[in-house]
Amino acid sequence: MLVQTLYLLSRLLPGIALMLAVAVLARGGADLGFPQWPGLETLFASRPLTSKILIDVLHLNYILISILTGMLLRNVVGLPGMLMPGVRTSRLFIKIGVILLGSLYSIADLANLGLKAFLIIFVFISFTLLFTLYLGKKAGMSPAAASLLAAGAAVCGVSAIVATAPAVRAKISDVAYSIATILTVGLIFLLIFPTAGTMLGLSPHQFGVWAGTGIVNSGQVLAAALAFDHGTAQRVSESLKTGEIFNLTRIIFLPFVVLALAVYNSRRSEEEEDEYAIQTGFWDKFPLFVIGFIVVVLLTSFGLLGETSPPSPELVFIRNLYNWFFAIGLSGLGMQISFNELRKAGGKPLLVGTIAAVVKAVGALLVVLLFIQHRP
Repeated sequence: MLVQTLYLLSRLLPGIALMLAVAVLARGGADLGFPQWPGLETLFASRPLTSKILIDVLHLNYILISILTGMLLRNVVGLPGMLMPGVRTSRLFIKIGVILLGSLYSIADLANLGLKAFLIIFVFISFTLLFTLYLGKKAGMSPAAASLLAAGAAVCGVSAIVATAPAVRAKISDVAYSIATILTVGLIFLLIFPTAGTMLGLSPHQFGVWAGTGIVNSGQVLAAALAFDHGTAQRVSESLKTGEIFNLTRIIFLPFVVLALAVYNSRRSEEEEDEYAIQTGFWDKFPLFVIGFIVVVLLTSFGLLGETSPPSPELVFIRNLYNWFFAIGLSGLGMQISFNELRKAGGKPLLVGTIAAVVKAVGALLVVLLFIQHRP
């Protein structure tokens, strides 16, 4: 057992160390005992020209810097295969960060935001599912392929695609095309949303509703919300706080969406089944970290993590910690974005997925502008 553990660590640590190095490059090393390096975000913000363009307009903070640096390392420099096992742990860092994000909320916060989020998300999930399936049918896509895109666009991107695949007996090629489409569209939205939100004068709360509803992939909701307003350990990011409630509400709908799509695809003949290779169980892919998030919310609500206003030292530590987890995890997310893989998003999947995602994003923006107050 000890030998196996040491072997596993030897495989994971190089990639994790690289993700941490990128996070320090973007965020700075003061928290880790290296105050000499302030971080690229601080350097950009300290210069008038770069501050005005990169920080104020493009929102190029440590989150986007981490993702973009990871993408450059993967696609320009190239990453040795020995690093990839550790890099693939990036989702674990992000999930732990989301669990710790529960320290921002109380039960009252969830009740207040949750009802609003539930109603908006229910409408958008229902519409996006039906609209994407309709577009897929018109484009001549198979029911399974259209179902994967519908789940990805309506719920939570890649996770929804992976969870839906076994229920609809999807081909591996359909899964690859759907994931590439969702990642391509989501990456574009990640870069556009913060700038568009600034130009439209959205408040952090409004932007959180828009991002949590309109961006298709969960990790990119997180990144866009932090890019718009990453807050500090003392000041909560309102866009992150609101956006993640809407995003987590989408995830809660995932099992019901998978069930609905399974029923939709149940008319396919049994002899087709041998052609399909995705046969893993749905519950293996269900995002159980949501339960951890709720546990931390309960701990915060009952005062077990100290006072919330002003935040206790424990809460300050947790909020600083989840920012590091996000920086590390999202740098690894960037390292897993392959331009070659994104090129697979061609033809019908790209057309259908892009139209569905754009309509959803524009619809979410209209709802925000018409019905969401400037201040929470």
